Amino acid sequence: MLLYVNILILLVRDVALSSILTTPSRGCPTCTGKPVGLNVASLAPGEPCGVYTLNCAPGLRCEPPQDEPRPLRALLEGRGVCSNVSSTTPTPQVYPAGKAYRAPCRKLLMKVIQGLDAHLFKSLHDIYIPNCDKSGFYKRKQCWSSLGKQRGKCWCVDENGLPVPPKTKQQGNVIC
Repeated sequence: MLLYVNILILLVRDVALSSILTTPSRGCPTCTGKPVGLNVASLAPGEPCGVYTLNCAPGLRCEPPQDEPRPLRALLEGRGVCSNVSSTTPTPQVYPAGKAYRAPCRKLLMKVIQGLDAHLFKSLHDIYIPNCDKSGFYKRKQCWSSLGKQRGKCWCVDENGLPVPPKTKQQGNVIC
């Protein structure tokens, strides 16, 4: 009797796994429903990849096409390609690294985050959290927090956070 139960469990498990492995993800319209073997752990160089596919093999990374205007969308739709990490060009660093390197926005952001208390989020006070780029400098447009459905006031700054005049104003929206 126990043997029959074990066989039944194995059959049900195999059917369940095969349906999971052959069903394309909802987020990936270009992914096919081809079965994926359980022993396949990663994708080879040149194979299509994306957010909802298997990972690329070690030493490879999933890259969107070079001329792709919307690279994140391409990866979400499975239109990336596994390529060698060494063949990809790194993003050039705009700001020098070292002791003299100061990231004013990131510095203020860390200070604000450390000083935030839970009661602030329950209050009606405006909160200013700096909008930083990936190098730690200020993005051109800075805004106060929104209150409910009302947007916070925005203004334009340079990379060091000093106010600069906006390019244009459209219906209360600042364009920097």
